[in-house]
Amino acid sequence: MTTSPAAAQNARALKRASRPLARARQRVLVVGAGIAGSATAFMLARSGYDATIIDAAQAPYEGGYQILLDPTALEIMEQLGVQDIALELSAPDPLVSLRRNGSEKAEFEMTGYRMARRGDLVGRLSTRFAESVPTEFGKELVGIEQRLDGVRAHFANGSSDDYDFIVGADGLNSTVRRLTMESTRSTIHTNGRICLWVNVPGHLEGPSDAAVLTGNRLGALVFPYPDKDETLVVTAVQMGARHRFDAADLQPLAADLLAGSGSDLAHFVDALRHAPREQTRVTSFAQVRAPRWHSRRVVLVGDAAHCIDPLSGLGAHGGLLGGSILAQELRRTPQDFDRAAERYQRRTRRFVSAAQRVTAGLMELATAKGVGDRLHGVSELAQGIGRARQVRAPRALYARDDAARTRR
Repeated sequence: MTTSPAAAQNARALKRASRPLARARQRVLVVGAGIAGSATAFMLARSGYDATIIDAAQAPYEGGYQILLDPTALEIMEQLGVQDIALELSAPDPLVSLRRNGSEKAEFEMTGYRMARRGDLVGRLSTRFAESVPTEFGKELVGIEQRLDGVRAHFANGSSDDYDFIVGADGLNSTVRRLTMESTRSTIHTNGRICLWVNVPGHLEGPSDAAVLTGNRLGALVFPYPDKDETLVVTAVQMGARHRFDAADLQPLAADLLAGSGSDLAHFVDALRHAPREQTRVTSFAQVRAPRWHSRRVVLVGDAAHCIDPLSGLGAHGGLLGGSILAQELRRTPQDFDRAAERYQRRTRRFVSAAQRVTAGLMELATAKGVGDRLHGVSELAQGIGRARQVRAPRALYARDDAARTRR
């Protein structure tokens, strides 16, 4: 029996119509164009999601203070194809002198680590990732409406849009976290330590390139910038949780610490003591110790989920590691967001929890003003060491070719 051309054509059309419809790409809004947000959006896009990045800032970042890139952060950047930016804007970690009350106790070098100016690095990375992921600066999120089948985002310009889920990567004072998981700063852990940040001209005039200083209730990091003749001095002070302060209160303390810590630091003292207010920054030690990093169709990454504190040098590590694990877990169960988010939180917390305790313990020991402070610092440090677990970043997620990335 023969089949007419028309009948054959109708049969093929019927067969095509009976096939399951291709699953639509899930829409994702990533709030925050920092390292964690931009990289997470890029990884999700490579996994087949329709990702968009927004940031309340009017333009990509530039300038800023220093950031430490450890081997894990550099490994993930290499897998993402942005190693050239990391290497161009950073320099190998310097030889560091550890000093207590002016006496040198040790020298050490952190092999495999690199230092960069944070704002310049973040700005270049977000610009590179924007070539693959739509990115809009100057767009502020003001509301989140959770729905049965997704989530609606409301913006300051009066517009709104619907997404399958939202990723909050908007830092320590996260708007996404406030709108969906807490109404106060109840998850912010502080310990009464205050940090003064000042950029001063010149570099150390001695055999060491950088210094870590400790004294009576004070500690300081003195690290050179790789791109110009300038040095960052960050001084941590035990001021008490309720003490009112500003930069003028802290500058004499920081200057006195440097003055008593070695002749190679002497040329920084006047610049630190008399730095104008606009060239200083004061921050409180703060960590996000939230019990949950996700709620329904919203998940947090980077500092929004688990800020370790800038002095830890582990922010890039935590943000990039968490983003890569989240992307991998969503790929494993793309239709079960809750399970993927829970696995991501459990895996990433193994690193974050230990890093937070170790960072808090070291800072409390360095700035202790009594036996009670020292004991609490030892307890935090011991808990951190006891919780330490090696957490490796996924690799397969970045190695797939274009054809494999389109199959979902």
